[in-house]
Amino acid sequence: MSQLRLCRVVILVVFCALLISACSQTPERPALKFSGRLLLLSGTGANGADLMELTAAPGGNTYNLSPIMSGVFEAAPNPDQTQLLYATKDQIGLRDVHSGAVKSLIKGPGFCLAWSPDGKRFSYQESGGAQSKSTKFYVSDLEGKNKLIWEDSSGAESADNRYCAHWIAPDRIVFDRFVGMVPKASSEKLKPNTTTVATVGDSVKFIDGERKWSIQGICAAGSAILTPADQSSPTLIAKSVEHFEKLNPTSGPSEGRFIGFAAKSCVPFFIQQSTSTTTDLFSLNPANWQQLRSASITRTFTPAAKMLIKSSARLMVAGDAPDKLLLIDTDSGDVTPFFPESATAARNAGPVQSPVPVVWIEN
Repeated sequence: MSQLRLCRVVILVVFCALLISACSQTPERPALKFSGRLLLLSGTGANGADLMELTAAPGGNTYNLSPIMSGVFEAAPNPDQTQLLYATKDQIGLRDVHSGAVKSLIKGPGFCLAWSPDGKRFSYQESGGAQSKSTKFYVSDLEGKNKLIWEDSSGAESADNRYCAHWIAPDRIVFDRFVGMVPKASSEKLKPNTTTVATVGDSVKFIDGERKWSIQGICAAGSAILTPADQSSPTLIAKSVEHFEKLNPTSGPSEGRFIGFAAKSCVPFFIQQSTSTTTDLFSLNPANWQQLRSASITRTFTPAAKMLIKSSARLMVAGDAPDKLLLIDTDSGDVTPFFPESATAARNAGPVQSPVPVVWIEN
């Protein structure tokens, strides 16, 4: 009888211990998985990159990578992510991301592709070639009917992406331009010296600012992240079109590099390298610009790294040289490579080279 009681006591003690252990453990959050379709550019060089599509295989643990077209130098999705502008050495084209139908819009090469917020027009720049200093800035509709906005014959280095135009309204564009005397010395390098708001109608109206801003990104709601071109202050935020026209933005985070807005929600995300092996990721509340969250990522990124953040602001895709394509949980900082990073893969070319995520088409 005493042995039976002892057994009951032992069983009770073991049961309680197991119960306490189970209750004290933090339940594991299920790993987030990629879903939808990712269009990306892979490769660099004089012949352009490959436009590719990545999708999750059944089960969500492996991925299918399909080539779409080659020779692409630049690509930009429209605001509702149904169409893709792309530039090759011969043309600017338009691709339907669902049907795959393509349409030629502009003959000849172009760069600095940017959509208007309503998706009805786009802007681009065109270089005069190796024998000319001229750079032309156009706005076009989706039938290829274009309008010259500005021609810069000064030789200012406007092909730099920092000087590409950004739309702040369906009829207003912000861009940098050089205004003043053109130097006689052909070897002298110029930089754009003013930030201009152009109102595009039957005629074009220019408003030049007193300072030059380097625009990092603009969300659909009209707010933007920018920095003074002379680096005289840290990140700044323009909250509206009126802010831009006055060119009087407010202060943003004192540290960190802006990497993009979450799709549709306009939540801005930043990264800051905290150690030689880790990077801090944080975002701001778009209502009051206060910091929302912070996560530590056990990786570092090059300045050329490109990120896309899902509309839920919970997942991020990062592409970085030479062949990193990563899925990142923005809450925990957990990183999942899309493709295995083995010693063999490190010695050989991976499935993507210098990947640049272009558009994440969510389910």
